[in-house]
Amino acid sequence: SSGINAECDLLETTLHRIYGKFLGLRAYIRKQINNIFYQVLYESERHNGIAELLEILGSIINGFALPLKEEHKQFLQSVLLPLHKVKSMSVYHPQLAYCVVQFLEKDSTLTEVVIKGLLKFWPKTHSPKEVMFLNEL
Repeated sequence: SSGINAECDLLETTLHRIYGKFLGLRAYIRKQINNIFYQVLYESERHNGIAELLEILGSIINGFALPLKEEHKQFLQSVLLPLHKVKSMSVYHPQLAYCVVQFLEKDSTLTEVVIKGLLKFWPKTHSPKEVMFLNEL
């Protein structure tokens, strides 16, 4: 298990360094990460490494220039907020919440979008998930 964790950490670090050094690949890398999230949202609901991808995204979002590009705001609305509806969200919730907070720290005008998005995916019959949502708010 520790060998797998070390390998995951290495992959995470490598992807982050590639993203940092090769500006021409950034949009492509973000698009591929989006595609993985879309698979989780609309096809399988399961994917190993979602927490790690969100961790990388947290630092990518932190580095976004202001004002935020429309593409980045769209990512928040069409990917990050819908990731709250996935049954296995508890596996990656801390990283997901961090990404959402990074957006709000960059642009506080997105607060209404985030709150409405959270309410849209509010878990009505699953109290542990409700607690996670409340903590995020």
